[in-house]
Order: sequence, then C-alpha cells, then structure tokens
Amino acid sequence: MNECNPQLENGHTRIANELLDAVIRYPFNGTEQAIVLLIMRRTYGWSKKKAFISYKEIKDATGKDIRNIKKYVKKLIEEKVIIKEACKGKNVFSLNKRYSGWRLWINT
Repeated sequence: MNECNPQLENGHTRIANELLDAVIRYPFNGTEQAIVLLIMRRTYGWSKKKAFISYKEIKDATGKDIRNIKKYVKKLIEEKVIIKEACKGKNVFSLNKRYSGWRLWINT
C-alpha cells in the first residue's frame, strides 16, 4: 500500500450495497468495524463465503491489540454479526449477511 493510485484491476471487493449499508448503519465501535471490514475483505474480496483468519492476521491488518480483538470477536459472534467455526484447529470466519438478525437491532 505504498502507492496512492488504487485501481479496480488491482483487486476489489464485490459486496451487495444493501449489506454494506447495514454495516454503515450498525453502531459498531472502531475495532468492531475494522474486524467486520476485514472479514468482508477476506471473504467477499476473494470471492469466498468463509475464510481462515487467525487473530494475529486480524491484529496485523487492523493494528489493534489482540486482547481487544478477541473480546470484540466474541461480542460480534454473540450479536450474530459474524460467524466463527473451527476447522482443523483454525478459525473460519464469515459475515452473517442476514443483518436483520444482528442482535442489537433485535433488542431495540
């Protein structure tokens, strides 16, 4: 990311506007939003529904403290925003695209 000349042909993330709008409207804090965006990037950005992502990769990509990352990943799972599965001892993350079921919106 040294260049200030982004081009679509160098990669892009295809995502439904409706889902992106939900992410924009949901009251995430900065760390939560960074985690959600990273999961979107690693899944939809690579034309996948799920992706192996370690906590260290999240830390390296976001620059956030790993303890906070673990705390907010747990919270995002509880709020039904993201889904975490284990496969061969690794974390597999995906975004719950059924955003109307995200917990905070259900509770308000």
